Amino acid sequence: MNAWAVNPTWQNFSSLVREAATASAVKTGMELSHHLTASLYFGVAALEAFLNERMRESVKSQKSEEEIFDVLRKSQIIAKLKKWPEQILGVPLALGDEVMELLVDFNDIRNDLTHPKTHGHDIYRRLETIDPTKVVAAVAEYIVKYHQAAKTRYPYWVFGWNYLNPRPDSYEIFIINDQQFSFSLQTLGFQVPAANHFAAEAWSDCHLGTFDGYLAVKAALDRLSHCERKLPHFPHRPVLCRCWWMKEHQQTCGNVTKEAIALAKRLDAASQETSHK
Repeated sequence: MNAWAVNPTWQNFSSLVREAATASAVKTGMELSHHLTASLYFGVAALEAFLNERMRESVKSQKSEEEIFDVLRKSQIIAKLKKWPEQILGVPLALGDEVMELLVDFNDIRNDLTHPKTHGHDIYRRLETIDPTKVVAAVAEYIVKYHQAAKTRYPYWVFGWNYLNPRPDSYEIFIINDQQFSFSLQTLGFQVPAANHFAAEAWSDCHLGTFDGYLAVKAALDRLSHCERKLPHFPHRPVLCRCWWMKEHQQTCGNVTKEAIALAKRLDAASQETSHK
């Protein structure tokens, strides 16, 4: 089974993060147009996948699969963004007007690119005004504020970081639990009570359950210039990586070398020898 296909919202949001970061680094107009376009497509797809999943969950006990599919298919994405949260949760999202305006604008530009109504360069003029980091921020805020309204925890991957699962000469990203994320933050140097179950749960409810908590953790992560370090004793331990799509990070965070495995074996043998003395 392809682990990448288990969560369409995560898949599309992660692709959005990657495309937005790449758009900020390219040097030609052709590359910029490509990555900006991809950012819009992945951003809208992430939101639609997110809302479809929530709507399906809310009506699955009342409707047949055919009826659910009908509900998901007939509603347009902007109607879903504006109306579905209150239909599902009973309360509207505390979403700023500016964020909703941005999401509507991003979708309009995407529609223009998909169904162009003019010829020539006109359809790309609006695209060139897009700041891809704002696409990421708007999509993330929507997801976080939905979870806040639902009184549930938002997924850690809305920070744009992902876990690389170390393998010899390869890598993959995959989803892990809140507890491991807390330990990763601790390894990164933050004061997080990861080892104390009740304190860790309280920390997660606050920081992974509110938009204020999201902003605080994101600001701390944005200040870092390094990823979670590897532990010599555990070379196969997943590592939280900030640039998981880059080859350099796939080598340093995702790859497991023969030397690392040999070192772990020596450390384990030395530890066992010490414990037997």
